[in-house]
Amino acid sequence: MQRDIEVKLLRALVAVVDEGGFSRAAQALHVTQPTVSQQIQRLESVVQAPLLERTIRPVKLTSAGREVVAHARRVLLLNSEVLGILSALRGEESFRLGCSMHFVDGLQSMLAEFAIERPAMRLEIVTGLSTTLADRLEREELDAAILLGTTTARCEMLGRLRLAWFGNAPAVTGAGYPVAMVGGHSALTLRMLETLARNRIRWQAAPFSTDPLMVRASVQAGLAYTALPANAQLHHPALPATAEGVLGVAPDPLPVYLAFSPSVCEPMVDAARTAARAALGEMPIAAP
Repeated sequence: MQRDIEVKLLRALVAVVDEGGFSRAAQALHVTQPTVSQQIQRLESVVQAPLLERTIRPVKLTSAGREVVAHARRVLLLNSEVLGILSALRGEESFRLGCSMHFVDGLQSMLAEFAIERPAMRLEIVTGLSTTLADRLEREELDAAILLGTTTARCEMLGRLRLAWFGNAPAVTGAGYPVAMVGGHSALTLRMLETLARNRIRWQAAPFSTDPLMVRASVQAGLAYTALPANAQLHHPALPATAEGVLGVAPDPLPVYLAFSPSVCEPMVDAARTAARAALGEMPIAAP
């Protein structure tokens, strides 16, 4: 039958030799002296040979003891090396974060704060529509994501993003105001459509785009209107605010969620909260 030697038994024997006795070994290992004695007895039982000359003071090894100690030092060294390597690997653990394209203005602040608070964690960021990021969370391709207007099975609400109309484009005769929106199933696009209908605004769609940069560019060029975070001019001063009454009241605030993959661990949850707090720090988000 195979016999295995516990590392702690080898550590006890080496401590007895290095410290010159059971009492000092117990102090070095932060255990009681009877515990050390029991560990040496268990080790002798495993190797089936006496390891110490107990009738001699100070402690002296038997021939079998000298052989075991020589190998024990190698085992303890290897044990420390393995634990060190695993610790380093954990320190290089990557964190995969999705971020709604509507919050990309906060990524610079988020990266800077994340590097300070969690320097050992490698951050990977994916941007896109919230619905797309939610699907990737479900497939566990992401650990967490900051979503706008999109919930998942495991998420927490961070607040509500205040919105405003931006743009200064002339109405098209017989067609209404040109409005630019992000295509797909964007929660912001759906909120804009609801608001325009409620405000009874006659409008026409400017070309749809999945890139919010193109939407913002068309607004800055004076070609269309759109809804953006209420403080969008903070990062983009060239954005013209829409004159009051042109498109009616602003869209209602949209909920912002921090969502997690089904199996995300607690350290990743804490990392996600750190990232979200930094990314949304300057956004006009009201309490839930």
